[in-house]
Amino acid sequence: MNVIDDDQPEDLWGYAKRLRFVRETIRAAFPKRQSHSLSLLDVGCGNGSQLALPLATKDGFQLTGIDTDSRSIEHARRLAGQRANINFVCGSVDDLGNERFDIVILSEVLEHLEQPADLLTASARLMTLDGILIVTAPNGYGEFEIDSWIYRKLSLQKLVDALAEKREVVGATDNEESGHIQFFTRSRLRRLFASAGLVSYREGAGSFLAGPMVGHMLARSTRLIDWNARVTDRLPFIFASGWYFALRRAERETTGGSV
Repeated sequence: MNVIDDDQPEDLWGYAKRLRFVRETIRAAFPKRQSHSLSLLDVGCGNGSQLALPLATKDGFQLTGIDTDSRSIEHARRLAGQRANINFVCGSVDDLGNERFDIVILSEVLEHLEQPADLLTASARLMTLDGILIVTAPNGYGEFEIDSWIYRKLSLQKLVDALAEKREVVGATDNEESGHIQFFTRSRLRRLFASAGLVSYREGAGSFLAGPMVGHMLARSTRLIDWNARVTDRLPFIFASGWYFALRRAERETTGGSV
């Protein structure tokens, strides 16, 4: 597979680390396929800046990004330009009909939903027979959620927003109104996967510290940001602020199927 080396700098949330996990997972799952021959669906893609667009523009995957937020999709389309291998859709996965994809991604989406199992199941139906589904989600009891809860309680959001605007931080979505309403444990996520007929076969840890208050102490230090992304690889999984999961159909694992 002709995967281009990642040159995206790391940030507080471990976005470059997440991108590496996705690339390495796809490479391992489809070792004999060229990236331009693989179809990829990013569900809840936001504006595509941190994941969908790097995968399409640098690696050449045939990308469909879908999101219900029209502002995010409009932004994504502006960033994508006229590239033939990119299609951004404003809508739900039900709008995709009978399309099938080699890779389906749900990144930082499930925690925003009242019924996350419904979207996961609907997304899994869009996988090809040998397809994979990649989920990334925050640790519901990790540093990010604790830090975020504290600054909400202290009403520091206006200060955080002002500092972020001053530093011209580009977020992954234009939908800032949709907060977290699900707080996952690892065991709960595994039960969610099982309910959709999926099993995790590869897992990764995101960054350690990722909340807004800590961010304004660390975000200016490249060394601290790099350490923040690496340290979770040496710590128990529960200490990561976010988790990555590569999933296959459970029956495929049972029968020993391979890509």
